[in-house]
Amino acid sequence: MMADHVTYGLFGEPRVKLLSGDGRQLGKRVQDFPLASELASSRLLVVLVDSDSNAVAACGIRSRFNVLVLYVEEGYRGRGLGTEVLVKTIDAARKHGLNFVTLSVASDNVAAYRIYSTEGFKELVHLRKRDLILMINPLNRKGWLVYEFLKGLCARLPNSFLASVHGWLYERTV
Repeated sequence: MMADHVTYGLFGEPRVKLLSGDGRQLGKRVQDFPLASELASSRLLVVLVDSDSNAVAACGIRSRFNVLVLYVEEGYRGRGLGTEVLVKTIDAARKHGLNFVTLSVASDNVAAYRIYSTEGFKELVHLRKRDLILMINPLNRKGWLVYEFLKGLCARLPNSFLASVHGWLYERTV
């Protein structure tokens, strides 16, 4: 079911409108985004639209591994919209009973890493070969058990093997 929520700026003007649903419902809104296929395949999708109903940011969760994908249009970055759509998506994940959410972030994307960490994501492993950091946000007790298990597993397996598994999973979940 699609729902929406309007947030307001300093002077009471509508800032953005949050639309939530899934990729089937909202996929057309993000068809021009660089991550369109990943977002359209989301089972949980939150899209922020501006006052002209143009999509400016989107965050989705896809696959059975609960992979989070976040994109903010370049002209709208640095305004807190990424955090806003991320928080709304994590809230929706909790309401839908997800135990955890995972993501990968480029190791040189310090701003994104900081936002994800602030919003509850924990680092699992740095895949040196791909220069990515895998993170997980445990949303409940079961999620914490998954985090502890994966953290221990990542510490014992070779980094090159983990990078290969990451690539294999990514290809099958897009």
